[in-house]
Amino acid sequence: MKLKCLIMISVSVLMVVLMVNSGLCQMSGPMNDGMGRRFDENFSAGDMMGTGQVLRQDAGMHGMGFMHSGACLYGQYITFDVDNQTGDITNYGIAGVDIFDSIIVDGFDYDSTRVSGAMTTIADTDGTTFIQVHDNPGAVINVASSGDHTVNFDLAEGTTISEEENIIKIVASDIVVYIIYASSDTVDISEDNYLISITSPADSFVVVRAVPVNMHGLDNVHGMFARELAGNRVGAEVCLGAGGSLSVVNYAKEMHVELQSMTQDMIQLRVNCTDPAGRIMAFNLDNTSLMLQQSDRLRIHYDGTPMACVDDPGQVFNATRATCWISQQTREQAQIMIYIPEFSEHTIDIVVESDEVDEVPTTSDTTVPGFTALGAVLSLVLTGYVSKKLKK
Repeated sequence: MKLKCLIMISVSVLMVVLMVNSGLCQMSGPMNDGMGRRFDENFSAGDMMGTGQVLRQDAGMHGMGFMHSGACLYGQYITFDVDNQTGDITNYGIAGVDIFDSIIVDGFDYDSTRVSGAMTTIADTDGTTFIQVHDNPGAVINVASSGDHTVNFDLAEGTTISEEENIIKIVASDIVVYIIYASSDTVDISEDNYLISITSPADSFVVVRAVPVNMHGLDNVHGMFARELAGNRVGAEVCLGAGGSLSVVNYAKEMHVELQSMTQDMIQLRVNCTDPAGRIMAFNLDNTSLMLQQSDRLRIHYDGTPMACVDDPGQVFNATRATCWISQQTREQAQIMIYIPEFSEHTIDIVVESDEVDEVPTTSDTTVPGFTALGAVLSLVLTGYVSKKLKK
């Protein structure tokens, strides 16, 4: 029996509804424990990615977002299994590269797995501990608990581990992954057994983030971004992809990001935060609906005012005033970093403009008022901090 998956995307929330096409394919909603099967160690992340691409193509699915077949979850960038008895994550891969054989939280009392567009949430029975896995180019994973908890990462064979300024750096093939954790955490690493265990106190978070796999030549920029995550200076990350797909990750619990509208000429976002402290925001655009012609370029409007951007991304990470940086890799791809010096509510427009429009002067330290307006998607996540020395 074949299932046909229809993708319905509203202005703000990616929602996927299933029809009949492969009795195994489902999108959104809770995981159906009785369907499909899990891959075992004989199947690589490349095998899962290939299988997922076929299922997603047959279902007419494009862009970020998870499709699940039983315990297997297939995203545009991420593939993994969920044990429907324990909630353990196994066979986790990024872009077809094996990263983690398993991710296990000690004492996790599994309740449910829920897929919502580009985010899968694995929750315990009392709602105190959850794991959020994001299908976006940065392959973000967030583990959070209101009680003490230990997260165990069993790395795939062939990965290497090192410490980079109090952050655990993992390299597998051409994929670079950072694990960021709270300064009060206890970390044990066994390189011989490819094991990393992080014990965290209540209300702390462990964050996993890769160097985005769709932006080439920016490893150094995203290494700096990981260090800013460790320093609690990053507020949120927004990814926009093919088919109008959207992934929003909030790294600060006080921050909320909403998408108001997206056209071929403009993406409108609203950001609000109850913490007045400044934050860095990242935008990863790999979006066929935002089209640039030969003479076009991207501009940032902050609270309705065109914003000058700097040439050096390091100036964003060290900024004390409103500052932005854009790396436009193709007509459809761009990486954007913005520092917002203080918060209540702001609006950000990412605008396609003609080169003929007068350019805002590029400066090393830019001050600008604010943004425009927004609306609907929300995804809650926190970041951790990093401490403890690690040896390779």
